[in-house]
Amino acid sequence: MTDLIALPHRALIALSGPDWGKFLNGQTTIDVETIFDAVAAGENKPLYYGAFLTPQGKLSTDVFICPRDSDTVWIDVDARVRDELFTRLNMFKLRAKVTLSKPEAQVYASLSEGLPDPRAPGLYRAYGTFEATGDLTTYTEFRLTQGVAEPGLDFPKDYLYPIDINMDLIKAIDFKKGCFVGQETTSRMKRRGTIKNRLIPLSHTGAFAFGSEVLLGERRAGEILASANGKSLALMRLDRLDGDLTCENDTVTLAVPDWLTPHLNASET
Repeated sequence: MTDLIALPHRALIALSGPDWGKFLNGQTTIDVETIFDAVAAGENKPLYYGAFLTPQGKLSTDVFICPRDSDTVWIDVDARVRDELFTRLNMFKLRAKVTLSKPEAQVYASLSEGLPDPRAPGLYRAYGTFEATGDLTTYTEFRLTQGVAEPGLDFPKDYLYPIDINMDLIKAIDFKKGCFVGQETTSRMKRRGTIKNRLIPLSHTGAFAFGSEVLLGERRAGEILASANGKSLALMRLDRLDGDLTCENDTVTLAVPDWLTPHLNASET
């Protein structure tokens, strides 16, 4: 594989055993039991995307679920919380027939080949031990334009809700599957129509610091989460998108990717 980009901020946990689907299902935002059944039938996708939440519904880490075979799955998480998550999963496994380990394989991204990243077209992932020849800046700029955030890298753990970064729009939350950690808050936000903020790409000159305010006139319209070379991801208020936006006295403009546009035009706005 060529042009692989090393992602040192990501790490892997392996789960092996016949109960990995049922066990993970109660811990993550997506329907892992359905994934397990698809793996058993040989009909699974190579990657699935979801999250581990706190009991309060905040993002602990996002997660890529990568089935290796019918008995083993790798989960790709924020490296800074891997040990904490490993301990948490071991604590909750009780009598589940699951064994946890930490693979030595590394996590890579690519803009040309690999396992299709569920978050956006043109993004790929790979796992193993390879020579990384790609540039992390290129990857960062691409995902900023596509509205793809990386919890733990763009903002701290336990800082935002998964709906804030549009995880519900890319099927990274299953609202029908039953109980999971953080479900109550997540479901209530969706059910009551209380979605007031969305992650939206911005275009501008230069770069802004994390937490910089985006203003509509003198009113706060959002905050910068990640920024590089004229591109930013900002958590924006949906009722303050129309008008002249600024950040640190510089003009910023919405740079909404095609996939996100219909959702911003929907009734929730």
